Amino acid sequence: MLRFLSVALMLASPGLAQAGRTFALVIGVNDYRFVPVLDGARDDARDISSALGRMGADQIVTLVDADVTKQNIVQAWHLLASQAKAGDVIFMSYAGHGAQAPERVAGSEKDKLDEFWVLPGFDPKNISGTWHETVFDNELHQWFSEVSSRGVHVVYVSDSCHAGGMDRAVTGKFRYVEFGKDRLLGELISLMLKEQQPEPTVESVLPENVTLLAATAEALPVPEVVINGKPRGALSWSVARALEGMADRDGDGALMRHELEDYVFATVRMRSESLQTPVFTPVAARGSRELLLSLKPDGEMLVASRPAGQTGQNPIPVARELGFTPVLTVSVEGSATRPENTVEGKHPYVWDAGKGVFKTPNGDLAAENISPFTVNDVVQKYILLDFLQAMATRNTSLVRIDPEKPLYYANEKIKFDAEPGKYSNTIVFNLANTGEVQFLDMVLNGEPVKKTFLREMRVVPPFGSDHLVEISSDEPLEAVGRAMERGVAPKELLQMLTSRIDGKIASIAIIPIYTRAR
Repeated sequence: MLRFLSVALMLASPGLAQAGRTFALVIGVNDYRFVPVLDGARDDARDISSALGRMGADQIVTLVDADVTKQNIVQAWHLLASQAKAGDVIFMSYAGHGAQAPERVAGSEKDKLDEFWVLPGFDPKNISGTWHETVFDNELHQWFSEVSSRGVHVVYVSDSCHAGGMDRAVTGKFRYVEFGKDRLLGELISLMLKEQQPEPTVESVLPENVTLLAATAEALPVPEVVINGKPRGALSWSVARALEGMADRDGDGALMRHELEDYVFATVRMRSESLQTPVFTPVAARGSRELLLSLKPDGEMLVASRPAGQTGQNPIPVARELGFTPVLTVSVEGSATRPENTVEGKHPYVWDAGKGVFKTPNGDLAAENISPFTVNDVVQKYILLDFLQAMATRNTSLVRIDPEKPLYYANEKIKFDAEPGKYSNTIVFNLANTGEVQFLDMVLNGEPVKKTFLREMRVVPPFGSDHLVEISSDEPLEAVGRAMERGVAPKELLQMLTSRIDGKIASIAIIPIYTRAR
C-alpha cells in the first residue's frame, strides 16, 4: 500500500511531413522445435499484420512459426527493399526468442555482445547443421543501412529479449534463450565467420532514417503477459493498437514519433503491470514533427479507434465494445467460497485462501492477508481496472513517477507528476492492493481543489500491487471525487464512472506500483 506524504499534481494547458508508401515484414514465432515454445508471439504478429492492413499499408509479408526461416526472411526483406523508394517506409517487427553471443566486431557493442533472433530451425545440439537459422543484429544493421542510404525510412519493433533477471516472480514465459557457455557460442560465431558474407559494420552507429523500438533494455527480460485473457507481448499489443489509430492524438492520419512514443510508453507500462519500459532509438525524435507512418485507413476503420474527440464523429465506443466484461476469471484454492462476479477459465487470477494471497494471471503477488471478508473488494478492484484499461487504450495520458522501477520496497519514496492536461476536470486516486479506493486530488473547471497538491508517496504494508489512476475529462467529475473523499467501494466507483465517462471523451493514465517488504 502507499502512504501519501505531501501533495501535488502538475496540470497545465497543453506544416506536416508527408510519408510515401508503407511496406511491412511482420514475424512471430511460438512453435520452436528445439528450444522452449512461446504462447503469444504468433498472435502478436497476426495482430500487428491485421492492424497494418487496416491502416492501409501497401504491402505486408507476414511470417509465423514454420514459415519463419532465414531464407524466407532474407527473400521477404529484399523483395520489400527492392520496391521501396526514397520517402517510403519499411516497417519490420519481430516477436520471438532472442539470445546473445560474443560480438563479432570488437567495439561494436557496449556490452561486447551481439544480439540475434532464434529462428524455429535453430538446434543448439546441432549447431553445425542449423547455425544459419539465426538473424544477427549486425545483419539487420546492414539491411537498414542500405535502404536508409536511399532515403527509405525504417521502423523496427523488437518484442524479444536477450538476457537479465527479474525482481518479481512472474510465471509467464520469457522471450530469451540461454544456450550455455562461451564454447558453444564461440563455435556458432566461428561458423558464421567462415561464410562468405560482408564484413559486419559497427552496429552502434544508427543509420539516419531508422527508428528502433525495443520491448525493454538489452539487459532486461521480456515476459509474456496476459492481456484480455491471452498471453501476449505488451509491446506488440500496444504497437498494434497504435497502428489502428489509437496513438494518433490529433486525428490527422499521421503517426508522429512523439505520438507513438507517448502512447507506447503509457500503454506498455499499464499492460505489463510495470514489468517493462520500452526503449526508443534514437532517444529523442529527429525533429518536433518527425513522421513515422501515414495511417491511410479503408472506409471507417479509424472512426471508432482514434482517440475520443479527434475524429469529430460519433458514437465513441463504450468499454464493452473495447473488450471489457464486468467479471473476473479467478481460481480459488483452499476455500469453498467463490468471490462475487467471478468465473473459471484459462489464465486466471488466483486467490489462495489458505495463504491469504491474491495473485495476478502473471503469477505476481497482487495482495496479501486476503480473507473471505475482503476478497470481493480485491476482485472488484480488478474488474474496475479492466474497465479503466479498456478506456485508457482508446485515449491514454501520461503520469510520470520517479524512480521508475518494477518493484518498490518498504519505506521507499516515490514522486510523481501528471501530464499537462487539456481537459477541465481531473480526478486522481489510488486503487490499493486491498481494494480500497484512496482519493488523492481533484481539479474542477481548471482549478485545483487542494492548495497543496499530492507529490510524494511512501511504501508501507500491506504489500502487493497498487494502481495510481488519473482521469481527465470535460464531463462533470466532482460528484465522483466527492464520493471518493467520503469513501466508496470499487464496485460503486465503477457504476459512477460508467455513467459519466463510458462512451464519452476522457483520457486515463494508470501506473501499476508493486511493493514488497524486502
